[in-house]
Order: sequence, then C-alpha cells, then structure tokens
Amino acid sequence: MSRMLLWLCVVLCLGVWGLGSTTLTIAIRNWDYDTLDPHVSCFTQSMWMINMFTDTLVRLGPDGKFYPGLAESWEVSDEGRVWIFHLRPGVKFHDGTPWNAEALIENFKRVLDPATKSLRFIDKIRGIESMQALDPLTVKLTFKEPTPGFLVAISEPICGFLSPTAFKNPANTKSPDKLKGTGPWILTEEVYQQRVVFKANPEYNWGPSFMDHQGPPFIDTVIWRFIPEDETRLTALLTGEVDVIDEVPPTQVDSLKSDPRFNVLIYIKPGVAQVYHLNAQLPPTNELAVRQAINYAIDQKTISEVIFRGTRPPAYGLFMPASPYYNKAVETMYPYDPQKARQILEAAGWVDVDGDGIREKNGQKLVINFITYPGFVAEAPAEMAQAMLREVGIQMNITVTTGSAMMEQCGMVNSTYNSCLCGDSAVDTAMEAYYFCHSSMIGVFNFAHYATPELDALIETALRTLDEAKKQEALYEIQRIWMEQALCKPIVCSSMVLGVRADLEGVKFLLDGTPMFYDAKFKS
Repeated sequence: MSRMLLWLCVVLCLGVWGLGSTTLTIAIRNWDYDTLDPHVSCFTQSMWMINMFTDTLVRLGPDGKFYPGLAESWEVSDEGRVWIFHLRPGVKFHDGTPWNAEALIENFKRVLDPATKSLRFIDKIRGIESMQALDPLTVKLTFKEPTPGFLVAISEPICGFLSPTAFKNPANTKSPDKLKGTGPWILTEEVYQQRVVFKANPEYNWGPSFMDHQGPPFIDTVIWRFIPEDETRLTALLTGEVDVIDEVPPTQVDSLKSDPRFNVLIYIKPGVAQVYHLNAQLPPTNELAVRQAINYAIDQKTISEVIFRGTRPPAYGLFMPASPYYNKAVETMYPYDPQKARQILEAAGWVDVDGDGIREKNGQKLVINFITYPGFVAEAPAEMAQAMLREVGIQMNITVTTGSAMMEQCGMVNSTYNSCLCGDSAVDTAMEAYYFCHSSMIGVFNFAHYATPELDALIETALRTLDEAKKQEALYEIQRIWMEQALCKPIVCSSMVLGVRADLEGVKFLLDGTPMFYDAKFKS
C-alpha cells in the first residue's frame, strides 16, 4: 500500500510541477535560419531557438529592468569601463561542465577569435581590453572605452553561453545538437530546414525571476518545424498537426480570432523597421532625388491596411516607434505624395522620352533592382510598391531568394542591387544604429552603403556616453540624417503574430519580440 501511495505522489508532483510527457509543436515560416551557434548566428529565427537551450548573463524583463541571469549581481565603475560580475553558483551546462568564471572567459575568447566569424555577439564585447577571473565565480571585464550599454547588449538571446568542453571539440561546432548550453531545454536533434527538437532540462532551476516559475519547463518536448507556405502552416494549426504557428496570414487573423479553438497573439516589436534599404553607391539610387522620390511615391499606410490588415502598423523611419529613443519627428518627413515624386524626378532630369511610362536620363532607364526573401509578408508589399513606383515612372525589378542570400548579395561592397528588404528586432537602439549606419558595417549590415564621419561620431557618442540627454540627442540626429538623406523607404513595423491553441497558456514575449515558451503549459 505504501509503495502505491509513493508512486501516486510522484505522478501527482510531476503533473503539478512540470516535467511530464507533453509535446509542443511550433511551425514557423522562415526555414532559412543560419546556425544555432549563438557565437556565430545573426538571424532572428535562430535566436528564438537559441533562447531555448542557452541563458544570458543578465535578463531584460518586460518592465525594461535588468534581472539576474547567469550572473547573480554586477557592479560597474570607471564610467562604464570596468564591469564585475558575480556568477550564479550550482549551474551546469547540459554536458555536466560547470558554469564558472573560466567558462565565461572561454566563451568570450571564442567569440572574439576571428576564426569563429562571429557576426553579432562579437559586437557586444569587441571593446574588451582584458578579462580576469577574480575567483571561480567572479569575473572582471575591463573595456578600452566606457561601455554603459553593456547590460542591454548582453541581455539579447544571441548572447547565450555554451559549454567550453563541447565547443573545443571542432567536430561539435559542425553539429548544433552537440553544442550544450545551460537553458531550460536541451537541444537533442536538428535536421536543417525540417525540424529542431528540444527536451526539458530536469535540473533547471534558475529561470528569470520575472517569469511565473523558475524550475524545469512545464512542457517536456518542444519541436520546431519549418513550413514556409502560409496556407499549409495555417492548415497544420487548424487540423491539430501543430500547436503554434508564426506569421498568421493577415487575411486569416480575424477568422482565427473568431474560432474558439485558437487565440491570436500580436506583439509589435522594437528595432529596425521593415524598410527598403536604398544603396547610395549604385546608380540610380546614388542620386538623392531618386531616393526622395521613392519615399514620396510609396504609400506605406495603404500597404499596412490592405496587405497586413493593421497587424503591422506603417513605419516612417529607420526605427520602429516601440524602440527606445525613437525620433517621432521623422514621421512627417515623407508624406505620401506621388505628384511631388514626379516633380523631384523631373527637376533631376529624369523624363519619359519614349512614352513607355519609364523615365530615363542620359540614355539610362530609371530602373531599380530590388531583392527580397520569399513569402507573402515580403512579396506582397513589394508587388504593391512596384505598382506605386511605376505610377511615377520608376521600374522596380523584383528578385526573390533566400534570406541569407539576400543579405549577402545586398550587403556586399560591390552589390548590384539598389534595394533590399530587411529589418531587425532589438531593444538596443544605439547598437542597431551601429549595425545599419556605421562605416565599419559597410559590406555587412549597412545596406545603404552610406557613412560619414559625422554619423560615425554620433553613433560612437550614443554607444559610449553616460549622459542620457546626449545619447538621446545623438540617436535623434542619426534618425533625422538617415531620413533626410532618404537612405531607406520605411514600409511597416515588424510584429509577432502567433496563432496558438486556446488550451495553451503562458506563451510570452521578451521585449525584442522573442517568443518565450518557458511558462507555457496546456490547460488540464
């Protein structure tokens, strides 16, 4: 009898407190993620999954405050040059390697190693001058310059830590499921462009204090599937094949909301908006007049209303309104005015000589080559923008390719594309300005291929100053200059639009829009 009671208690505890046999299946559109190695990755979809099996040094809560992560506490001195982190004791990576000062330093060394080819994590720590383990659980980081924004930088999901035991084996870095973090789930399988599987970490008990619990996840197995076709993904949700989908087709949002079996979760993100970056080095977008005309000719409000049914509000600047230090003044710089676009082009010498509807100058047609990634959310706006541009005499050729190929081809120094669609979700506006506007990012993420000493200086001020007023002034000016030079055409804000089963509760978002399934559980 006592044995039966003991067995019953175990079953009840598992059911109430977490680890059970539940499986959550998530289907997302973008199968073109780059890698699940946080030291290398730069894709948003990769970060969603990296956040499942790794932890960051600190956590940025939904209230905008910092909370302990793998560090229990921290101190800063010398105007942001010296940071001391007191690490959480008792934490182990999934392979049993202890989390300590040595592990932190080894992670940072790998990120800083040019051979790693880090794209994003490295920018958070490249200013480090020295790293010192003061004791097994205390690390001192000294930067070359003041780095007051270090906490927000390293709170991003991309800054997850890996077991040095695992990544020091070169074979493991080629197999993402061999990379071990400290997170709530353990990465157990990856079949690229098909599925990624995670199993709950039964030893996890250091969840963020702003979540509903801190122990192991309630859901035992999480399977990420990649279904790029919108209708196929929606059908998978409606038939019960999957439990969550991203990018619910805008035309289906209302019907899904009215179905009692499902909920629709919408979160408007901060960061760089979905914009058409305009290459200032390549004709004809090297002409300010052409870039200005493009801005006046495309009506982003109509695109938002007709295509996205309001799930993605119109954008009016490089950054989205939810971003810290957003300059609202940019919203009035380019109202929709196709007649003004025509006047600007006429004054710049672009006229329709042969009556075919496309302007020309010096024997060259006014043609811009645009590149984007596949899917309704990218292609449908591009087709509408294409029609709007033709109304003012601009021909827009559209190329559709993978996200990674688009970024490579539009980012390269000698790009043959005038424009590409790219945004980014992040809360660190200064770092986003660095990525997209700094001279050192030409050939990487500065898709406008534009930089000036003035802009670089403003970005450095935004990154280094301890004076909030000066930081805001610098970031406001960066946004003003970027739009004054018409270096992008803002289209819409990025948003997370998730379709979820109605009996799944506890799905949340980090400030940058990263979906969190740590508190998620199915209603009994």
